[in-house]
Amino acid sequence: MIEKSVYGNLEGKEIYKYTISNKNGMKFSCISHGATLTEILALDKNKKPVNVLVKLDDLDSYVKDTKMFSGAAIGRVAGRIDNGQFEIKNKKYALEANEGKNVLHGGKYGFNSYIWESKVSEEKNSVTFYKTINEGKGGFSGELKAEITYSLNDNNDLNIYFSGLSDEDTLFNPTVHSYFNLSGNLDNLLKNHRLKINADYVAETRQDNVPTGKLKKVKATEFDFLEARDLMDSIDKVKKEYNLEGIDHPFKLKSEKAATLSSVDTGIELSIESDRNALIVYTLNFPCEDLKLNGKNIPKYGAVALEPQTLPDAINHSNFGDILLLKDERKTYNIKYHFSVI
Repeated sequence: MIEKSVYGNLEGKEIYKYTISNKNGMKFSCISHGATLTEILALDKNKKPVNVLVKLDDLDSYVKDTKMFSGAAIGRVAGRIDNGQFEIKNKKYALEANEGKNVLHGGKYGFNSYIWESKVSEEKNSVTFYKTINEGKGGFSGELKAEITYSLNDNNDLNIYFSGLSDEDTLFNPTVHSYFNLSGNLDNLLKNHRLKINADYVAETRQDNVPTGKLKKVKATEFDFLEARDLMDSIDKVKKEYNLEGIDHPFKLKSEKAATLSSVDTGIELSIESDRNALIVYTLNFPCEDLKLNGKNIPKYGAVALEPQTLPDAINHSNFGDILLLKDERKTYNIKYHFSVI
């Protein structure tokens, strides 16, 4: 079932909210600003609905969110591009930087910044957001026709489908920046959460979080999540051993079965599948003092972002994967969130 309502107004346009539910009582909501996921209600071990997604207070909060990217669609290119520079067929491109010298999550004119057109399919229990992004926005080549579809089935699968088509060679590496806390209470932080990642390698990164191009084996390190581990305990060990604030790393996936996250408290388990080659794991290593959740600041380690994508800065590292979108070639990608009870 699909419900449509007006979420707010921006730039003289109505921002729509869509709530899609299945026969089991699971539902999710998304808005046309940023094609943003705002809520996922999954059933816990007592069959009670729990919002497992970081949900900001209002439209103004989502508009002002240019650092956390909470629930937003990310593109044209997720992650960082080193110095905002790359080449396609020996032609050099320089993008408009938005994080020091680098470009993060598509830059100033990323997917999260747009108001998207939308259409629903009752048959597929889905909403599709679509947008034509002009050539030159942020320095990217090509007029990009992008689509993002969210759908929910009765198997408790929330499927996300991306499509990109450009009239010139360009880059395309989209994702959704979802932050999860399966307890439903960010004040609990990530306590009693267990994470498993199907990855043998983690990408080495510089201090500014841009990959160096090297992939390091996770075996016998604190980045080994091949078996499920307590997430808060892992954060503590990463902080002590590597002098970091937490986890903010790209993991190179072994297969489409990317990761599972579970909560001992609610019994909710999230399984993520994707046709991408990497999963970015970010444990919200800094408090978000300028964003509010129920009138309060979002706490450090209050949630974990799990972002399937091609390895970041892939255009500058030949071993990281292909994010080229050639002229008149359509590319599609998929992410699946499956919710169950352990």
